[in-house]
Amino acid sequence: MADVHRVVMCDLVPESLVRYPVTASRAVRVAQYLGLPPDEMALTPGSDSALRLICQHHARRGGAAVLLQDPNYVAVAQSAAALGLTVERVTAPRADPAAQGAALVDLAARTTGALIAVSVPNGLSGGSMDDSYLGKLADLAYEREHLLIIDSCYQAFAGPLGAHFARRGDAVFVVQSMSKSHGLAGARVAVTAASASAIAALGTAPLEHAVSEVALRALLNAIDHHDEFVSIWAEVRRCRERAIERTRAAGWEVLDSDANFVAAAPPHGLASARLVEELSRAGYRVKDLGELAGLANCIRFTVGDDATTDAFLDVLLNVADELRNVPGDACATEL
Repeated sequence: MADVHRVVMCDLVPESLVRYPVTASRAVRVAQYLGLPPDEMALTPGSDSALRLICQHHARRGGAAVLLQDPNYVAVAQSAAALGLTVERVTAPRADPAAQGAALVDLAARTTGALIAVSVPNGLSGGSMDDSYLGKLADLAYEREHLLIIDSCYQAFAGPLGAHFARRGDAVFVVQSMSKSHGLAGARVAVTAASASAIAALGTAPLEHAVSEVALRALLNAIDHHDEFVSIWAEVRRCRERAIERTRAAGWEVLDSDANFVAAAPPHGLASARLVEELSRAGYRVKDLGELAGLANCIRFTVGDDATTDAFLDVLLNVADELRNVPGDACATEL
């Protein structure tokens, strides 16, 4: 991936930085790549910008409530708080996507005019809500005057890159960052798809032009190297499944994942915070999910290529075994 992105830096000239970017023709190329009509897609500097725009649109149309799959990205909850919207969080043990899907469908059927927000695959647990629940939520969005956000930034590691875009419409917004799929977190560029009228109602034009020239070049370069990214996504999926198999065999409680990471709770009552601390000493940055709803004592680790993933798993399992023999402070207080 580094070699792919290095092309962008070699291609930059001073004029790239001192002139405003030409966005329209680039947006058309991105739309073609994703199989979208250009007027049913907008580019924003990152997915958080898109999520804020949709929350603002919801508030302008008189919406007051947000039904949020939880845990989830913070952008929706933060935007809702800033706008004075009421957030109802839908949780489940181990962030079970089936339980959350059923609960969200039930809530959506009993309310009107809400903003429903889900991430598929989920950005913290990695699990994917079943298509049947997404379909019911989309139907209810039209029947009950809701808006539905499907944030699919990890979709490349679950299946076809643009699979969720087929659900776009007047009441359904599909937001997909290129940060994870194409390794462009530093570029800050995302795609939002909906009907042409819904995209126009967001008022995305100013933000679309705020996508930098460097980000646009990086995105188009990534598109030109699509086959290489397809190979990367396949390798990540293969390494993810092997990581799940190895950790489960070692006694971990491992959540199903369709993302480029795995969420799991260590065995033997080991505390997630203590484990993360020791992994940091070993040179690995791992996220402690222990404070999130439904994910008590879980950690989340990203998978990479074969060699990187295997080396990390060796360290992870060895550190867990060593902590098991440390009395007292390595144990979790709540599971």
